[in-house]
Amino acid sequence: MTDYPLTAASLLLACAIFFWAMFLVGRARGKYQVQAPAVTGAPEFERVFRAQQNTVEQMIVFVPLLALAAAFWGDKWGAVYGLVWCAGRFLYITTYAADAQKRAVGFMVTALSSMLVLAGLAITLLLRFL
Repeated sequence: MTDYPLTAASLLLACAIFFWAMFLVGRARGKYQVQAPAVTGAPEFERVFRAQQNTVEQMIVFVPLLALAAAFWGDKWGAVYGLVWCAGRFLYITTYAADAQKRAVGFMVTALSSMLVLAGLAITLLLRFL
């Protein structure tokens, strides 16, 4: 049993969002007839594909920050970060798929939450060493 059930739940939600984005890419490949390994085609496909790829890129930073946030600040704060990040990703994917010009808010929620957690963890570590 984990000591971080809320953080684990937010990580599972992030993974579900990632799989949902993958599903959207697969569906768009069929709808717009973009055969693998091609990654270009109809603009509608490219928006969905880029949203999924950007999610992969963001998860590389999100997962370790989530673990560190829970370890240093506790399960509730880890989960808060995880849920904010997931909300931002969901917003990013849905708005990017509809209109690339509307993706900024979702991206900013995700990116700023990660930057704040990174800065907060750096300060936390610095204070522990002082």
